[in-house]
Amino acid sequence: MSINRITAAKVGAYGIAAVAAVASFGHQVHLLEQADLDPLFGFIPSEWVTPLTVDLLAMVALAVRTSETVTERTRRAALLPLVLAGGLSVAANVAEARNLVQVVVGVWTVAAYILAELFVQKMERKSEPAKPTVVKPKLTDAERAARKRAGYSAMSKAERATWTREYRARVAKRTGSASPVSPGRVPLDELSVEMAQQ
Repeated sequence: MSINRITAAKVGAYGIAAVAAVASFGHQVHLLEQADLDPLFGFIPSEWVTPLTVDLLAMVALAVRTSETVTERTRRAALLPLVLAGGLSVAANVAEARNLVQVVVGVWTVAAYILAELFVQKMERKSEPAKPTVVKPKLTDAERAARKRAGYSAMSKAERATWTREYRARVAKRTGSASPVSPGRVPLDELSVEMAQQ
């Protein structure tokens, strides 16, 4: 899947989020006007500022969820404020609705951008290259016996790692020295056996 399609999907998700934020902002302002909130610092209307905390939180959470630079754990954590902000927007839309159609529209505008964000996530996961599988070296009988002789079970985790690394390096060195260095060459050990038999 091309990156351009993912980018287009992200732009669409942001667009739907903006529409949902604008639609719910007015409803939140109207509800808070009825609550007769005190102005911030004595002159800033709280009914106009408070809804920004809801809509901007939703936008920030959406940005985190669609970001390529955050960890998967952070993306999951951003889902909670996204749902909370979306729930508050839905509640304001439904509270201000005067008929069933307005209720449906109020719920749909918020649900649409959450659905769009989830689809973007699925597209990104599908486009990620598969991680190479790490194949652990098979434990041979010789290494198992060497571990027993060295008291491997009594070692700490760090000591085990060091011992295993050094043991396998020695084995690899011995195996490499016994192998032919070029086609047609006879290993030194085999040549010595042949000379002894003559």
